Amino acid sequence: MKRAVPVLSVAALGGVLLLSGCQSNTHSCVNGKCHVTVTGAGQTVEVNDVDVTVSQISDQGMTVSADGSAPAVIPNGERARVGSVSITVTSIEGQKVKFDLE
Repeated sequence: MKRAVPVLSVAALGGVLLLSGCQSNTHSCVNGKCHVTVTGAGQTVEVNDVDVTVSQISDQGMTVSADGSAPAVIPNGERARVGSVSITVTSIEGQKVKFDLE
């Protein structure tokens, strides 16, 4: 019975690691243009002092809002004004989306 606690702890930790591994994001900016990669919908990333929320990623495009703006669906390869920024979706692969923000 003493082993039950460590086994449960390991199982719980494994579940947390599994869930947290589904989302990630990176970005880099040069001269006001930022390249952003988001893996996993449902997250908000801060890019150049703008809170960008990616709420959905699908083959049709991504649903995104910026600084509390209304959500916009932007298809792959398209550009749209979202709040105070312009976003161009450059690629979508499964739950990974890459876009440029200006």
